[in-house]
Amino acid sequence: MSCICDDVVILGRSEGYIKETLEEMVAITQQIGLQMNDTKTKYMLNRQIGNKVKEIELMGKKYEKVESFKYLGAMIASLNDTETEIKSKIAVGNKCYYALGMILKRRSISQSIKIRLYKTTMRPVVTYGADMDCDK
Repeated sequence: MSCICDDVVILGRSEGYIKETLEEMVAITQQIGLQMNDTKTKYMLNRQIGNKVKEIELMGKKYEKVESFKYLGAMIASLNDTETEIKSKIAVGNKCYYALGMILKRRSISQSIKIRLYKTTMRPVVTYGADMDCDK
């Protein structure tokens, strides 16, 4: 039997807490037959001055440190800034726009169809994972 568990994020205030939680998660998942992919497993700390650690070792395996990662469509960065997320959304929007560019430039396609394309393809791609305030 093969099982896959994907997109797990462990948050903690210290490297020690993250190590403890990860060790516990590995033990529990092994009991039920799941396996962690060590090559895809990475970790990230909030940016601190003087934090030069490149990798951590846990249970005899080394894990790479990253400065940002994508989780459920949102870019999460160690600097806790929104600039990385906004740049990511703009890049995704540009890809979508250029993929639809030839269709959007055609004069034979009505403006209402182009607006529908924008609303159903481009806007959802850019806003996916964004918090929306609907209490206005």
